[in-house]
Amino acid sequence: MENSDPNSTTSEDSTTLSDLVERKEGTPPAAREGDQSTTGDVEKEDEFVVRSESAKELMRDRETWYGTSYNYWTTVPSTVDGMLGGYEHITHVDLAGSAEFLAKLLPDPANRTLAIDCGAGIGRITKGLLLNCFERVEMLDTCQEHLDSAEKFIGEELFQRVTAQHCVGLQDFKPEPNKYDMFWLQWVIIYLSDTDFITMLQRFKAGLREGGYILIKDNVTKSGSMVDSDDSSITRSDLQLKQIFSRAGCQLVKEQVQRHFPRELFKVKYYVLQ
Repeated sequence: MENSDPNSTTSEDSTTLSDLVERKEGTPPAAREGDQSTTGDVEKEDEFVVRSESAKELMRDRETWYGTSYNYWTTVPSTVDGMLGGYEHITHVDLAGSAEFLAKLLPDPANRTLAIDCGAGIGRITKGLLLNCFERVEMLDTCQEHLDSAEKFIGEELFQRVTAQHCVGLQDFKPEPNKYDMFWLQWVIIYLSDTDFITMLQRFKAGLREGGYILIKDNVTKSGSMVDSDDSSITRSDLQLKQIFSRAGCQLVKEQVQRHFPRELFKVKYYVLQ
């Protein structure tokens, strides 16, 4: 799965529409250096981290929230450009940056047995990154049509190392305990409500093998959250994301900004959790 029309986006703060871009496979990114988040970004009540009342109202209606996202993705073509919302041209710099980051994070081949690509779509990241780093890869996506396109896109020989496909949303996926070396979540956590994001991380943490990681690579606002009602997505601030990690009981072991994306896009960060 990878987001939608910036003109339908609402914000908690003073960020203008000129700061936004079409956001897909989560949204390709946003490039602003200074993170201006403050403690005022974070809601204190247990159910939410974001403060926006309109965002809370949307996330409370779970069936509509996830149904809208699913319906949106069934209309997206099963191509790299479709997965990236018209930003196919950034795929090479994206994959190269991720490969460099993973090489430093996982120098030991013993920790490169099994990864799961969450929000995999047609397998852009599975093919271009994870199958180059791990012995085996599983794919997860809500859209069966995209998963069905993966074998042709990845290629028959490489696809033999894709050992499972899960057609299910992140909010409902229950991984086996102690199974995975890596949960890779890129441009997909924007489709989760705050509550489901927290409980998903708790399940995924239990699904890690010793030495494994949950890796999130996603858009970050300068402050506050931004909601796109067309595809039920919410882009959060750095502080809001870190509050979710904390509430889930996850330790943030590394973070880094993706470099060399177009400056008009959201800033994109890597977050490594255990």
